Amino acid sequence: MRMKVSPARIACLDFNLQKTKMQLGVQVLVTDPRTLEKIRQREAHMTKERIEEILKAGANVVLTTKGIDDMALNYFVILWKLVQLL
Repeated sequence: MRMKVSPARIACLDFNLQKTKMQLGVQVLVTDPRTLEKIRQREAHMTKERIEEILKAGANVVLTTKGIDDMALNYFVILWKLVQLL
């Protein structure tokens, strides 16, 4: 892990970078397993879109008051490598 980043472009976030979940009290009745899988994919895609926007803004350091899960970290690594190639 890097100990020093220069020049640092810091993104300060007040939201979590975890797989987006439905709000409390929201119920979805699904009868088809494919529909359930589409919902799960959309939840993951929403997090990926947020990460893409953070990297497009030029941030190379991310600080958040909430959490970052393993899926989001994996997206950061993959997308960061793509940005470096461009």
